[in-house]
Amino acid sequence: MNDKEKEMAIQTVKKVLHVMHSKEYKKLPECVDEMEWSDTEEIEEAVQGTLEMNGFDTIDEYGVPCNFHPDYEYHQMNFYEFNNGSGFSIDYDMTSDSELTDLVLILKFFYTDNGSKRVLLSIDPQ
Repeated sequence: MNDKEKEMAIQTVKKVLHVMHSKEYKKLPECVDEMEWSDTEEIEEAVQGTLEMNGFDTIDEYGVPCNFHPDYEYHQMNFYEFNNGSGFSIDYDMTSDSELTDLVLILKFFYTDNGSKRVLLSIDPQ
């Protein structure tokens, strides 16, 4: 993965988080090329339900500092290159009010002749 691909991936994460922060879940398909979890109403119910259960209001925008500081090295966003060289994935630990929400945004990026194909894979409990 080169710097250009990494920056494109970060821009995609920013767009997804902005839509979620604004609670405009129907706009999620505009942020990526494909969604494996395509039911935006179901996504909204799952995310908002988790937030409400934990006393949070909304997902933070990208760049809001995470106040989780364990004794080990922690990264809120992790990149994983596929062994076969076809692309990479990102796991992003989502926060609300700088607190971890126990939700992980998972995106995959596949190399194509025209750049990368951006896929929202899922939003999973941590």
